[in-house]
Amino acid sequence: MKYVLFLFLLCFSSLQAQRAFKPIGTNNQPQKGRLALVIGNSAYPGQALPNAANDAQDMAATLRQLGFEVILKLNLNQTELEDVVSAFTQRLKNYEVGLFYFAGHGFEAGDNLNYLMSVEVRSDLNETLAKRKSLCLNDVMSSMKEANSHTNILLVDACRNNPFRGWDRNTASGLGAVNAPSGTIAFFAASPGQTASENAGQRNGLFTQELLKQLRQPNVELISIFKNTARAVKGKNARQTPYQAGFITDDFYFKRTDTPTQISRQEEPAKPVVDLEPIAMISIPGGSFMMGSNNEWEKPIHRVTLSRFMMAKYETTVAEFERFVEATGYQTEAEKGNGSKVYSNGKWETKADAYWRCDTEGKVRPRSEYNHPVIHVSWKDAVAYCEWLSQRTGQQYRLPTEAEWEYAARGGQQSRKTIYAGSNNLNEVGWHTQRRGTYAVGQKRANELGLYDLSGNVWEWCSDWSSEDFYTYSPERDPTGPSRGAYRTVRGGSWFHDAEDNRVSARMGIEPVTSISWLGFRVVLPEKNR
Repeated sequence: MKYVLFLFLLCFSSLQAQRAFKPIGTNNQPQKGRLALVIGNSAYPGQALPNAANDAQDMAATLRQLGFEVILKLNLNQTELEDVVSAFTQRLKNYEVGLFYFAGHGFEAGDNLNYLMSVEVRSDLNETLAKRKSLCLNDVMSSMKEANSHTNILLVDACRNNPFRGWDRNTASGLGAVNAPSGTIAFFAASPGQTASENAGQRNGLFTQELLKQLRQPNVELISIFKNTARAVKGKNARQTPYQAGFITDDFYFKRTDTPTQISRQEEPAKPVVDLEPIAMISIPGGSFMMGSNNEWEKPIHRVTLSRFMMAKYETTVAEFERFVEATGYQTEAEKGNGSKVYSNGKWETKADAYWRCDTEGKVRPRSEYNHPVIHVSWKDAVAYCEWLSQRTGQQYRLPTEAEWEYAARGGQQSRKTIYAGSNNLNEVGWHTQRRGTYAVGQKRANELGLYDLSGNVWEWCSDWSSEDFYTYSPERDPTGPSRGAYRTVRGGSWFHDAEDNRVSARMGIEPVTSISWLGFRVVLPEKNR
């Protein structure tokens, strides 16, 4: 029997159909697979939700283990929300199971529709403006229905508080009642009139924390997952009772290990699968700028004109690099016996067992730090990641050229001509001169283009060979660096280095086989390839 499954982990009221996203058209037969879109919005101005990104990352990791192919996105604006949902639902028609997960702020508007807020929504906006910068949940529902996948699941952990105190709200805070359509199960973080706990001081919101535990249990049918989750949540917060509406007639399992000969392919446990693209890409219009400075190694200042391209919003994280390694079995230069350089006892030394899963001291990171930029990777390792990502997506991902990197760091055509990427105050935009090591990506302020950590956190590999005098003869149009050399260029400064090294024009050359605890990378994509 065909059925649709919705798990709502939020504080919303009744769901009504509205418009759908761009219609889907394909004649391909459905694949025997599971596809999930997982979104976590934490970086709300003045109303940040630290746990939301953690919720999304942990849900993505769990879903991969349960056989889902996962697209993970963090801190999206309204346009990015709509674009990624449209792309997700277009692909969904080729899968038997679709899952949508959102963690962040949400609200029910006066039109009785429910909205998932982009990170552009501020608490001083009125309802009309907030709706324009949010994603209507009903659009997501309608689009997933149109995809005609066998089973659709929505998990939304939102509305943990109401940041819009200036709005006139005549109803009690929290969930309202839901009339789930036939063949639909809705599961909420709290009952009508209640709010869901943010679970302050913990990594996850209370509902997501308990739901994740249940999803990982083998051979537990969906209704039992609901009951067990509700029991655990209420046991820890008497004011919060998870709420279920609707019914289905078929059993559904997230994970099965018993009687394998009787399990359909959609229910088989599968090897973890990988995201098909980085967390988020920013479109950067082409244009001209003055590259370099009068400092040594950065002169002469010269005009450069670049074509349009896209750049990753964040530095490549440990979690992203892990998916590459799991998919390919790739061994980094450090793992092949070279080790990686770490700062210990006031000096730099090569640590034989330091590799990409390790922190700046060469100790294996806890999974809670997999949202930090990956380090202990060489230029060759970064290129291998780009090649794999290109093969998986059919796009041509690569490392940025030095010119692309500096243009983006300066803010492109929106540049305010700041010393660092987005500010003249390095503390606002970058982690620097620290001895504590790396930090989770995206925690400081973005630059003019919405790019994070271009100053500080980690230096970033560029595609160019490094040359002290290249600026004297560099071509003006789309330069790609010298044709040969002994070193590759790195840009951006790091957690270890001082303010001088974190300037947008600062540059350095490193041997391409080098791995070190302050060096990572991010990817770019020529716009014409999309």
